[in-house]
Order: sequence, then structure tokens, then C-alpha cells
Amino acid sequence: MALYFRLVARTCRISGAVNQDQAVLAFWHEFNHVCFVVALARRRKLPHASFSTRGFRGVVITSMMRRTGADVRVLSLPPEGDRSAGRDFALRLAALGRDGYSPVVTPDGPFGPARAVKPGALIVARESGVHIQPWAASVRPAVRLTGRWDRQLVPLPFSRIRLAQGPPLVVRSRERLSRRVADLQRAMDEVTAQAERR
Repeated sequence: MALYFRLVARTCRISGAVNQDQAVLAFWHEFNHVCFVVALARRRKLPHASFSTRGFRGVVITSMMRRTGADVRVLSLPPEGDRSAGRDFALRLAALGRDGYSPVVTPDGPFGPARAVKPGALIVARESGVHIQPWAASVRPAVRLTGRWDRQLVPLPFSRIRLAQGPPLVVRSRERLSRRVADLQRAMDEVTAQAERR
């Protein structure tokens, strides 16, 4: 898998701005592979903090990310449905943000529903002091895994990836997050619509 994604990163054509700043990179779970390729191709030397599920699948994903040569810290996700553990996980990602990493957060992940924002990215941004950078992408050719809840997109070698970036979203210290969920949902919907128009 690592060799495959390195091949895609070397052969794909990426259009659209790719920021080089530290940010909480936020994109829908379906774009995991596509945005990993973009980061590998255009943000390779920047430190990132990401996550993987527990168990065998998580071991495979963690090993793949590390073997690409990217500077990435990988945290294991808490068990599904444990809300307090989810908040603790967000605080661990935020701590890495304070240490200079760019946390990677899928606002609808890790278990869905698809394209519905949950507060994790907002917690990470507020507690780290790092702004959220909304991302979305279109890619051709690609394979869409329709049997999954997120309908994951897998880019193919020599694909054309068009990245769309929304305006940075700043979450202030001690800000109440309940009212900001709608702001992030709107930002993600807008950047997704922008990517899909391309």
C-alpha cells in the first residue's frame, strides 16, 4: 500500500492551492486516500498527526503511512461509541498541534454518518490554537468503494486531482462549540460543492 500511494503521489497531477501552513486539515472521510496523496506530494516535509482504527486494519494503515516516508504521528482511535474517550482523543491530537504538528481530522469520521460534522475538529482547533483548513477534492480516474459507509475514493496512478480549499476557520480559546458546528458544516459543504464543480 505504501508503494502504491507513493506511486500515485509521484504520477498524479494536482491542481489548486495547497497551503503550507500548520493547520487542522479537515476533509470528509471519503477523501482520506486522496488527501493523503496530496499531503504526500505537496506537504511531505511538514509534520502531520493522524489516526487509525484499532486492530489489524489499524496496524496496516499505520504501517502504510510510516513506510511512505512522511513525517506523521499516528494515534489509535478509541472504541466506537465512547464519547468521553473521543474527547480525550481530540485533546491528544490538540497536544500534538501545540507541538507543531498539523492534525488531520475527518469531521464525519471515523464511523459516520457521511458528510455530517461532529465537534472533534473544533475541539482540536480550540485546544491547539491552530486554525481549521477545510479541504475537498475531485479526482479522475478513481475507484469509489461503494460498499463502505463513506464511499471512499481511491485515486489511481496518473490521476488528476483538483483540490479545493475553503477559508481558514478560527476557533477561539474557551469558545462554545455548539454554535460553531453549523459554521464548520457550512464551510465543509461549500468547499465540497466547489470541488465537485471543477
